Amino acid sequence: MKPIYFPYTYVSDPVAEALTACFGQFIIYRPVGGNISEQMQAWLDRGVMDLRVPVTGDENKLKTAVRDYRIWADLHGGVPNEKPAILNTRMNSLPLFNDISSSKIIEDIKEKIHGHPNTQIPDPVMAARIFLYFAQEFDRQNHELTDALDRYDQQEADLFRRLKMEDDPVAGQFRVTPKQLPDPLSDYMISDRLEAWTRIFDQDPQASNLFVTHSPDVLEHLLDQAPTAARVMHFESIPLVKWKNGKRTVWQEKLALNLIRLSENRPVDSAGESMEPLDLPAAEHTVALSVYRVPDQTPREFFSSCAKINRPAADDADRISQVNDTLIALVGDSLNASPEHVGWSEA
Repeated sequence: MKPIYFPYTYVSDPVAEALTACFGQFIIYRPVGGNISEQMQAWLDRGVMDLRVPVTGDENKLKTAVRDYRIWADLHGGVPNEKPAILNTRMNSLPLFNDISSSKIIEDIKEKIHGHPNTQIPDPVMAARIFLYFAQEFDRQNHELTDALDRYDQQEADLFRRLKMEDDPVAGQFRVTPKQLPDPLSDYMISDRLEAWTRIFDQDPQASNLFVTHSPDVLEHLLDQAPTAARVMHFESIPLVKWKNGKRTVWQEKLALNLIRLSENRPVDSAGESMEPLDLPAAEHTVALSVYRVPDQTPREFFSSCAKINRPAADDADRISQVNDTLIALVGDSLNASPEHVGWSEA
């Protein structure tokens, strides 16, 4: 069972490493094909990342809109203490379509050129793709900048250690703090990201019912709207390094079986008779994993409800399947590196 990483269309190396440690493989959506960074291409080449573009077509229209947005951003940039103008464009009922949004900007540009207003009704899916494109670029550039600063800090720390010697207590203040998995800037405009992401997720006919995020704020936002959701699985210390004798693959296969049983709402007893035992070896570098179950809501129902998107009941093709629950996973920094045994809990 491959989880879908959400609500982002760009994944950083630390997050990709954590997802691989937990699940072996993961799925990520993109608003448009091509233009993959070398950093993400490396994860594709390793065979652990499944990149999907649920919505295709209208590529020239999207590129034109992106160009117009960049022109608008250049004209409205340079304001001190203000976040990127493009991402700061807020939504009302549709992503990027309000008084200062893409439709308004493009309408103004065309009106100046042609001398008459543009009355075309905006396409919410195209709007979502445009929004996700810029969010993706924002995340990528932020990650590249953060990596560059981390490298500089590491070089500075190495220099001080060489100068002061490792056993000098004063040198301890120059040690680099381990990088935290959550990226605070990726939590920018969560509700807008979720709405835009849901619109392209809704176009994937082969979507999973297991979803994973690295953002506690995203999880909290969803759980606030799902009072029946409950945590059903937690691991505090999943090793990031390779295990001996291929044991990681066996562990991940057992985890997948347990997740399938949870998604099908099979009974889970405290003795673990219906679930595979999932013991973990001790390791220095680990990641934590929690899984929550939203009962009686398919993924399309759940995300559409959270994003305030109305979907006709006839669209719920996933209702014919066995799976009527949604599983949401959170990966994050581990509190300790000691081995843990999974704990089961029921709502």
